[in-house]
Amino acid sequence: MKQLKGLILLAILFTAIVVPTVFADAPTGTGPQDPFYATGQWQTVAPNATGWYYFDYPGDRSKVEVDLDANGNRNVQLLILTPEQARAYVQDPTTKPVGNGTIPGANTQASNHDLVWLGGFNFGGRFFAVVVNRDASPVPVRVTISGSNVLFAPTPTPTVNPLLLLPNPFATRVPTGTIQGKLVFQDASGGNIFTVNGDGSQLTRVTYGLDPNWSPDGKQIIFSRWNQPAGLFLVNVGDPLQGADGTNEQALFGSEKLISPQWSSDGTKIAFARQWGGSTDDTQFCFRGACFTFAANPHWKIGVVNASGSNLLQPPCSNYCFSPTWAGDNRTLAYADATFGILTTDTTPNSGPASNLFTQNPAVQSTVYSPDGSKIAFMVRQADHWEINWINADGANVTAVTFADPLSFQVVNNVAPAWSPDGKQILFLSDRNGKWEFFVVNLDGTGLTQVLKNVTDANPIRYNFSNERVVDWTR
Repeated sequence: MKQLKGLILLAILFTAIVVPTVFADAPTGTGPQDPFYATGQWQTVAPNATGWYYFDYPGDRSKVEVDLDANGNRNVQLLILTPEQARAYVQDPTTKPVGNGTIPGANTQASNHDLVWLGGFNFGGRFFAVVVNRDASPVPVRVTISGSNVLFAPTPTPTVNPLLLLPNPFATRVPTGTIQGKLVFQDASGGNIFTVNGDGSQLTRVTYGLDPNWSPDGKQIIFSRWNQPAGLFLVNVGDPLQGADGTNEQALFGSEKLISPQWSSDGTKIAFARQWGGSTDDTQFCFRGACFTFAANPHWKIGVVNASGSNLLQPPCSNYCFSPTWAGDNRTLAYADATFGILTTDTTPNSGPASNLFTQNPAVQSTVYSPDGSKIAFMVRQADHWEINWINADGANVTAVTFADPLSFQVVNNVAPAWSPDGKQILFLSDRNGKWEFFVVNLDGTGLTQVLKNVTDANPIRYNFSNERVVDWTR
């Protein structure tokens, strides 16, 4: 009993000291209640997300200039919102802003920026510059706000709490271990692609690219590249008859911005997503001195080719089709669309439209069928973080396999699921230790274990929340 009272007292003391420090952290830029300071430093806006910046203004009609640099990316939009519009925008992102950033003229002083807004107001308050990233990838941006009477509240300096320098004594400990089989993984999108045994041995760099996937026999890997010549590629791994790892690399299908290739279980077809259709550049319209910018809206569609890279099919799908994955019938594909959730489509010619499978929470990514086609694993956004779930192939029995640790004081993301060859476990990435590492869990959420620690300690992994298929697992 004395020991229990001591733990309770320690928890109360820890919480009383830690909570004020947590609230003093730097802003996240996720909304008008927690906007960034427009310091002119480069920051990253996540895919299909917004970054909020503020400026305080006295309402004296003095000039304000907002400059946005995005390395020429045309899938980024700059909105200027009044205090009232900001409150409305949170509830309805279609709220019309008071102004839009436009491409500056070549002969103006602002010509070195991607988007610029100039204006002033006859009423005061806290105004907002909102950067909207409509790209499927993270975008680095720099926002600069200037004006003779523009004000910024001072940046709070958090008090360093010595207890935060210690490991959290209440966080759940996760054991380390090994798994059977062989893995292929990327250290970044477009980075190195490695193979490694489940016990962390025989780490081998094979090639470079995006979203590697094993062939059904485990002897070859498909992947994509965005640099020229861009498209779908094949490379040998671990087959003495075909050559050593990384040999006989072949280009199977040429296409710009192709991602998430996946072999059908019978080895006859390969599905992928690629940017196809929609508008890839902002459109500007000017009338009587006022200019309006319509943001780029690129579409992502599914493609299917046979194992040799020929006979392209484009099955029906929505305009934002990501992470296509084969069902057990080698005919049906499921995919993620953050507007609708998880959808399925038939790859046979002249099939009907795509149909909804999971719509409870449309903020999903990285769909992948289990080896027997009976389940689909995916990552789903939960408020301020991502977790791993699975559902039956018919959309029933939604099951969470990762959970927020109630004893931890940090936000943890669990992403990029991949099935074990026997379909009894799910491998995924987690940043619970401050960097991206591999973990494995049973389908009922038990048996959480960190794996390949020696590999991720020596080879840091970058993850962008862009439907990346970081890892694939074979026997």
